[in-house]
Amino acid sequence: MRRIIEVTEEFYGSLSSKKPFNSLEKLEFAEMPEWKRWHVLGNGEFPALKILSVEDCPKLIEKFPENLSSLTGLRISKCHELSLETPIQLSTLKIFEVISSRKVGVLFDDTELFTSQLQEMKHIVELFFTDCNSLTSLPISILPSTLKRIHIYQCEKLKLETPVGEMITNNMFLEELKLDGCDSIDDISPELVPRVGTLIVGRCHSLTRLLIPTETKSLTIWSCENLEILSVACGARMTSLRFLNIENCEKLKWLPECMQELLPSLNTLELFNCPEMMSFPEGGLPFNLQVLLIWNCKKLVNGRKNWRLQRLPCLRELRIEHDGSDDEILSGENWELPCSIQRLYISNLKTLSSQVLKSLTSLAYLDTYYLPQIQSLLEEGLPSSLYELRLDDHHELHSLPTEGFRHLTSLRRLEIRHCNQLQSLSESTLPSSLSELTIGYCPNLQSLPVKGMPSSLSKLHIYNCPLLKPLLECDKGEYWQKIAHISTIEIDWKYL
Repeated sequence: MRRIIEVTEEFYGSLSSKKPFNSLEKLEFAEMPEWKRWHVLGNGEFPALKILSVEDCPKLIEKFPENLSSLTGLRISKCHELSLETPIQLSTLKIFEVISSRKVGVLFDDTELFTSQLQEMKHIVELFFTDCNSLTSLPISILPSTLKRIHIYQCEKLKLETPVGEMITNNMFLEELKLDGCDSIDDISPELVPRVGTLIVGRCHSLTRLLIPTETKSLTIWSCENLEILSVACGARMTSLRFLNIENCEKLKWLPECMQELLPSLNTLELFNCPEMMSFPEGGLPFNLQVLLIWNCKKLVNGRKNWRLQRLPCLRELRIEHDGSDDEILSGENWELPCSIQRLYISNLKTLSSQVLKSLTSLAYLDTYYLPQIQSLLEEGLPSSLYELRLDDHHELHSLPTEGFRHLTSLRRLEIRHCNQLQSLSESTLPSSLSELTIGYCPNLQSLPVKGMPSSLSKLHIYNCPLLKPLLECDKGEYWQKIAHISTIEIDWKYL
């Protein structure tokens, strides 16, 4: 196939057939670097064809069958010389995808042709455009009401703008709009995009302002390093927005004002690598917030005493991954968390206190990573409601305090990883409720409390603990007879 230059009449077989390929529903051409011409019969070939895909045919010039009356999916990828200047039958099309095919982009240059083609797509559901620099605008006002998803990737010249006198049709509502790598977009607002349920904006390096469309349910913004303004359009109350994710927006300092009033239904807020984010808005976060994730937001975390999270009665999951700079906070200053929290992930937060942890009476899952104060936290005690505990990368941890673990009567799973100073576990450390124990990458751990293993323990996993491995060897190790009753034993990824 790599040497084919032309697809000729021979491709259709016997020309006595009035409609060649009468039953064919899917046709794909791929990796034909020398293919230049497709000879079209023009007598109703492919009457049943639903899916047509032409990929990586860089020299293909001519042309598609015009009357593909059953076509629902058209994909053109890496066909650099292929042009769609000659209209084809698109009335039945549901999915139209163009990838890195610059001359197909001629379709976008001719506004009248592009408009007529779009209007002809009576059943279109999905539009995907990738690396089409000829796409400079999207005629939002005439998009078919059947359209549900638009994905636009690396169309660097695309701008969002509404021509004078043009209005967005009221019946247009997209399920998803994704704009990725569109460097000419500097502003997003309800006047410039259709009504949309899920809006995803990424790598739009010129974007400085985003006004959240009023009916958006989920908003993700990532790697828009010049974004400075994020706000609710017209200051209107939005009951639709439930999910907000912001990643790698280095200049963004503030979340939308009055979030508690304007975004009352928001239940998930995720902030990743926003180093200039200063604080939460005055009045606090929405009362219905259930999940809050914060990663590498130094200024925000170091000002957490003003968060007032204790006022959020629905908050059940909190994750904070920090850089350890919170030791700059004055001693005696503290912060409060709501007792509704059930899952807590904490990384490198040096000033997390035992007092805060003990206040979490509903806490079921605790995941800790690189806490210099971990030894004292364990000694002073954790909430008795804990069901699962993970201790990871705690170089200061040298032992598990018996007294601190004895009252964990609900603990079922315990996982210990990368604790280089941990040498032994005392016989009475493990709580009687424990059913699963995982220990990994603890090079100095040389003993287990085999005499004190709870009878409820049914799963034992040990990885990369070289001093323990010979003691656990099947039928030979010193510990074997005392652990053989455990139903699942896994040592260095091998089940015994």
